[in-house]
Amino acid sequence: MGFNNCYLPEYKELIEYYNSVSLEVFVKRFRKYDCWTGSSESMNFLESKVKEYYELQQIQVVDEGEETKTT
Repeated sequence: MGFNNCYLPEYKELIEYYNSVSLEVFVKRFRKYDCWTGSSESMNFLESKVKEYYELQQIQVVDEGEETKTT
């Protein structure tokens, strides 16, 4: 079994990529790795977007559950 490391792009390049794709595509590109290596700015940005993505996923699950109960 291997260890998958991802070298993050520089902060400005990461922002450009984020702006060119959806939040889901952005997060899915990076979440498959075991480890990230890069600048602290890039790491902080990526971590904030991963957190945002999972918070949105939890909200959608709750909303879907409420819709199911009311119908």
